[in-house]
Amino acid sequence: MGQVAFIVASHGQLAKYALDSAEMVVGKQENCGVLTVTMDFTLEDAVKQMEEIFNSLDRSAGTVILVDILGGTPSNVSGRLALTEENVLVVSGLNLPLLVDLLMNRERSLEEIAKSLEETYHNGFTNVTELFKERKDEDECEIL
Repeated sequence: MGQVAFIVASHGQLAKYALDSAEMVVGKQENCGVLTVTMDFTLEDAVKQMEEIFNSLDRSAGTVILVDILGGTPSNVSGRLALTEENVLVVSGLNLPLLVDLLMNRERSLEEIAKSLEETYHNGFTNVTELFKERKDEDECEIL
């Protein structure tokens, strides 16, 4: 099995810059796309652009779409694809750890990717202030 295709979709430029940042960590990616929904987009514009991006990809290993907010235009447009196309996984909560996890695991099945992304998302929240306060008396106050 090859690498899954992926699309990062958001309101504004978040998706573009998140992918740029993730590529700094894991390297340049292929077989991917970015949907940035701007203030001047209509729902029809978003649907058309998402379909163009989706159809431009090699989706033989499946497709993952990471969106910023559940219920927003990017997730609604992506949800339509999940209902009408085969092997599409749509996940909300776009953030850098989630995107890096996806990029490092593109050879896995959609089911395995879904489990990994869920775990990464839940483990991604850390109150760093509290963590450092708990460790302030240790010789090294570093997380890693």
